[in-house]
Amino acid sequence: MLHHMSATHRLGEPADSEAAPSLPSWPRRPRRLAIAVVEDLVDRIVGGELPQGSALPIEPVLCEMFAVSRTVIREAVKALEAMRLVKVQQGQGTTVRGSVEWDLLNPVVLAASVRHDAELAILEDLVDVRRALESQMAGQAAIRASAQHFRRIETALHQLFAEVADPARFLRADLDFHDAIMVASGNRFARAVVHTINTEAFSSLRYIGEPTGQDYQDYQDSNVQHQAIYDRLAANDAEGAAVAMNDHMLGSWHRRRPAARDRSTGE
Repeated sequence: MLHHMSATHRLGEPADSEAAPSLPSWPRRPRRLAIAVVEDLVDRIVGGELPQGSALPIEPVLCEMFAVSRTVIREAVKALEAMRLVKVQQGQGTTVRGSVEWDLLNPVVLAASVRHDAELAILEDLVDVRRALESQMAGQAAIRASAQHFRRIETALHQLFAEVADPARFLRADLDFHDAIMVASGNRFARAVVHTINTEAFSSLRYIGEPTGQDYQDYQDSNVQHQAIYDRLAANDAEGAAVAMNDHMLGSWHRRRPAARDRSTGE
C-alpha cells in the first residue's frame, strides 16, 4: 500500500488550487483498481491517518495519488460510503465518519480494524459477540440437534482429543467442533455472523495466540471444556450447554490473550 506523502500536502488537507502536489505514482495497477484504492483508503481511515471529521482529498488529488481515473475514484468513494466510513454531502465534500458508525461486519473494514487494534478493543468486542452468539446456539443445539448432528459433533470432539500435539490441526478441529454445534442449532444468521468474524479474527496471531511451550496443556484444558459442552448437549440441557460454551470461550480467550501471556512471562 502507498504510504509516501508530499512534504507540502498530506491526506485530509485541502489541495493547493494553483499547483497540484507532487506525488509519486502508484507502483502497481491491479485489475480491480477500485478495490485496491478502497483497501488503501480503508487502511488510512482505520489506522487514523484520516481521523474523524477530516476531509477526503478531492478527486484530482486522489486520481494523481493512485494513478487512476475519476471513474475509479468515484466507485471507490461509493464503496467507502457504503461501509459507513465516509459521509458524502453535496457541496461540502467527503468527510470521515466516527468509528462508532463503521460497518465492522464488512470484511475489509473488519480486517483493517483487527490489524490496527493496538489496545485489543476490537478483539475483546469480537470475543464478546462470538461468546453471546455461540452460547445461544449451543443452547439451541441442545434442543434441536438430530442424531446426525450429534454424530458430527462427536466426531469433531474425538478429533480435538487426537490433535492436542499439533497446534494447526487442533485449531482446525476446534473450528469444526464449534461449527458442528452452530449447524445443529439451526440458527443460520448467527452462524453467518460468526463466520464473518472468524474469517478475519483467525488471521490474527494476537487472536489465536502464538505457539508456546504451554500449548499442549492449554489444549488439554480446552478439551475438558469441550467435553463438558458435549455432555450438556447430549443431555438436552439447553441452559447448561449455553453456560458451558460461555465458560469455555471466555476461559480460552483469557489463556491466549496477548496481555495475559505477557503478565505470565513477566514481560
